[in-house]
Amino acid sequence: MFLNNKIIIFLFAFLSIIIPIQSLANNSYKEKNKRIISLNSLGADIVSKLDNDSLIGIPGSSLLKKESRFSSKVIVSEGRMPPSIEKIIKLNPSLVIGSAGFHDKILDKLARLNIETLKTDTKSINQLEILISDLSNYLNKEPSNLKESIKNCYLNKSKSRGTAVILASTKPLLSPNSNSWAGKLLDRFNFDNISKNLESKTEFKGYVNLSPELILKAKPSKIIVITFPGRNQNSLLSDPVLRKVISPNNSEIITFNYYGLINPGSLKTINNACEKLSNI
Repeated sequence: MFLNNKIIIFLFAFLSIIIPIQSLANNSYKEKNKRIISLNSLGADIVSKLDNDSLIGIPGSSLLKKESRFSSKVIVSEGRMPPSIEKIIKLNPSLVIGSAGFHDKILDKLARLNIETLKTDTKSINQLEILISDLSNYLNKEPSNLKESIKNCYLNKSKSRGTAVILASTKPLLSPNSNSWAGKLLDRFNFDNISKNLESKTEFKGYVNLSPELILKAKPSKIIVITFPGRNQNSLLSDPVLRKVISPNNSEIITFNYYGLINPGSLKTINNACEKLSNI
């Protein structure tokens, strides 16, 4: 079964990830010693690239564990466990970054303790740029090298790439509309996403339920299938629901990593997803 409990948690985790929906307090810019904790991997990656010394706490993400620059950071959350408020308070942060809708409870508790927080939510590259700019100003750092980190997201945007659909899962069939990070990336690279204008009626905001019949009728030229961490690609492509959808369609089947296209993850995974989309 493709959409198991682990994948449901992945889907919930990415839904509110990375654009500021509040402004950092003006007096924060005057502080000299910044101590930042990020509860999501992309926030941690951005802060680390701007000023690694200012990043003191991170989530226990597999993306961050792969890089030595995060080895000395305190892990404040691990797996399915919520962030430890005790660890966060002990670190005496000047700012805690978290995902709106996913970290609301702990961020609200911290705010009541007069710890500055930043709730984030992502929908597009443009909104990601706003977050980068906001954190650059907060840290008084030059952000130009970060834009270079996602340089592939600015390439080959005008080329028409035909119809497409992203299958984030097959049980149920979930696909992003244009109110999601993945949907906005398809729009950015000029794909005609067959689910872009469909209204989301699922618990996953920005994602819609599709029927096999709808996909067969639309005959998208590209079917993009998401591979999740720990999910074998061969078993995914042999999924009976997926085979039913693609066998009569003669669509091109393309697999994409969950990080980058569904969950931004990090600047590197975003850049990789953009590169792959630009080359289709």
